[in-house]
Amino acid sequence: MDESGQRLRYPARAIMLDYFYTVLGLAFTLVPLALVTPLPAVTGVLAGFAILFFIFGLRTAIRHNTFVEISNSGVTLRSLGGSNVPWSELRELKLSYFTTRRDRHGGWMQLRLRGQKRTIRMDSTLDRFEKLVARAAREARARELELGLETVQNLMALGVAESADAMSHSDNNVSSDGRSGGGGSTP
Repeated sequence: MDESGQRLRYPARAIMLDYFYTVLGLAFTLVPLALVTPLPAVTGVLAGFAILFFIFGLRTAIRHNTFVEISNSGVTLRSLGGSNVPWSELRELKLSYFTTRRDRHGGWMQLRLRGQKRTIRMDSTLDRFEKLVARAAREARARELELGLETVQNLMALGVAESADAMSHSDNNVSSDGRSGGGGSTP
């Protein structure tokens, strides 16, 4: 299947849910400030949370207008400013898993593609994220890039890489104690 010319977006349902959380958070922080005069410490805490919810709302608005284009020449992230990583300049592929719970469920993945000049990051809430990861993994394999152990394990968890094939590209990126470098974890 040819992935050229595909445009990926963040799903409208997730974006609308984030807008809802923004409005709810701002309401629970600003309404008390507008109706009563709380203690200075309480005012500071509520104002701090209001600022965080406002920043979250701005981030949501940016994601709402963000899309990723996959073409035969590379990946382009279009948002306020566009970033492009041509396949020919791909230097690193890193797939990280982040979780908010001890049982490692309920997390998300982040794909980082580093080119000569730019690095772009996309997370797994992006529609058809698996297709983007599969294409990036094929391009990394074609360029014989070394993949970290964490990336290999996450590629296998997504069903993008076979264990023997993926491990052949990661042997040199594992430290002597068997751990790969970098943050995140594996699912």
